[in-house]
Amino acid sequence: MRPTLHVHIPPDARHARTVRDALLAFGSLHAVAELDLEALIFAVGEALANAIEHGCPQGGEIDVTVELDSHLISARIADRGRGFRDTPSGYMPLPDGLSERGRGLPIMQRCMDLCKVESMPGGGTIVTLGRFRRGMSANQEQPALS
Repeated sequence: MRPTLHVHIPPDARHARTVRDALLAFGSLHAVAELDLEALIFAVGEALANAIEHGCPQGGEIDVTVELDSHLISARIADRGRGFRDTPSGYMPLPDGLSERGRGLPIMQRCMDLCKVESMPGGGTIVTLGRFRRGMSANQEQPALS
């Protein structure tokens, strides 16, 4: 059975810290390398910010599920908000430096190896993120140098 974390929060930015703290504890418990955990936390933070701002204007929870195996750490962020018709696909360029919006998805794509957005008008949005585990945790032996 894969180690799994489930967190449910209201659509309020004050609760994003709860998810971050839970991810840190989960990563520590399961010896996820700092490099991989930081990337996941950053990308999940962007997905949460979008879900809080756009996903749940009438309330409803945001569900975060994180799964771990020996090669991949993945997260699913789901809201029950208004959703949208045209889901972004492909690699998104960063907006120009003066733009105040449009950075979330490009940032998620740059932190993760997998970034998928599914949405349906009136049915909410699901962001799935995945990262192949690159780093070594402090609990793992470093390979010997030849």
